[in-house]
Amino acid sequence: MCAHILQVLAAFSAPGGSPIKSVARRGGEEYSHLGFSFFGSRSLIKERFSMKRTALSALSLALLLVSPALVFAETPGKKETPKEVAGPGAAPAAASVTTYEELLTAVRDARAQSVARVEKAVDQEKVREAWEIGKLIDTHVLQHKERADYGQQVMKRLAADLGQSETELRYMLQFARTYPIHRPADELSWSQYQALLAVNDPKERETLAAKAVKEKWNRDQTREEVKKVKVGKAKAEARAAAEPVESSPSLKAEPGKPGTYRVVKALSGPETGKVVIDLGFSNYYKTSKDLRFKEGALIESTPPFAGGGSAPADLIRLSKRTEGDLYTYRAWVKRVLDGDTLEAVVDLGFGVRSVQTLRLRAIDCPELISKEGKEAKAFVEQVLACSVDRGPCPAILIKTTKSDKYDRYLADVWVTSKDGKQLYLNNELLQKGLAVKVQS
Repeated sequence: MCAHILQVLAAFSAPGGSPIKSVARRGGEEYSHLGFSFFGSRSLIKERFSMKRTALSALSLALLLVSPALVFAETPGKKETPKEVAGPGAAPAAASVTTYEELLTAVRDARAQSVARVEKAVDQEKVREAWEIGKLIDTHVLQHKERADYGQQVMKRLAADLGQSETELRYMLQFARTYPIHRPADELSWSQYQALLAVNDPKERETLAAKAVKEKWNRDQTREEVKKVKVGKAKAEARAAAEPVESSPSLKAEPGKPGTYRVVKALSGPETGKVVIDLGFSNYYKTSKDLRFKEGALIESTPPFAGGGSAPADLIRLSKRTEGDLYTYRAWVKRVLDGDTLEAVVDLGFGVRSVQTLRLRAIDCPELISKEGKEAKAFVEQVLACSVDRGPCPAILIKTTKSDKYDRYLADVWVTSKDGKQLYLNNELLQKGLAVKVQS
């Protein structure tokens, strides 16, 4: 009997200690670790500032192990004895592994086969999960069919309470309605079924599904074939109606200007009621000199403060920039957590840097445990590697908005490629079919 073991590991940050933990270097300048995931320019350590810490949490879904399939041979009067099932791709017999090189090769093969079995099991379970969730939603909504907008309200509430995209839930509902009697066989992945749902004609959809199984299409091949069918029909309909064919979903966003801030009054701490600079991420900065600007004024550093020169209060002026320029920062990616989540060191200005977990705005990538989730993560890592040419990571540009329910800030991210082009990472993932568009 196959045994599936799922382990969930939680990562926690250890508390504080001495205010100045260690010294790091970036761009030739020394930065002291101030605790709470903050770094301050050593040239500004004497400058007074106060910060409020936003608690960070991260859960890592770490390991899914699928045991080898076992067959229990029953013999009257004897205990059942496990017996391994041999088949294509089975690990070589222990007796045939005589040298270390053969052992190494056999172990690598066994690991690769295990990963393949895990991915297949995850894909099959995801199809089952999608159909069952869709069926539950459909049955519930039908019980309240007298309320025209009830289904839409249920989707919004479920998405918020489950921490799942509304788009994904709608796919599940459509899946259950497309196959109302029983779910289809576990021969295709969930992402392939999602692609096939775009084909409205049942016969065409079943023909494509059968072809996908027979020819062993992957997700991209399935999407491409569905696209050919859709584009062909759309063009025919467009010619008949003399209307343009609708393009694929896309995102648009424009970065603001780093070094733009709002003057606010501190709501807590020793500076309560005093005018301070809102750095974003629930942090404020108090200069050594009292600010002469009114609450709500937009200001900018002149030039964007890099940790040198005179006191910060002397490098600030009233700005003609707009609200759209706020909360835009330089940042350095520490690691890619999954396709739509990054951990980055964010330059808040005035020599202050903070480590933040950022969720890419308006998109949702598959779960990391799935094959598609791993592919999305690998794409982001590749884009970042291409942009840095596998050397020290240069600054990317981020623009942040409100925090999501998991205390991660939503961010639009721009990466400069090797040829100098600015790539909008959120939209790149969407255009590559590695994410779906969600309401932000």
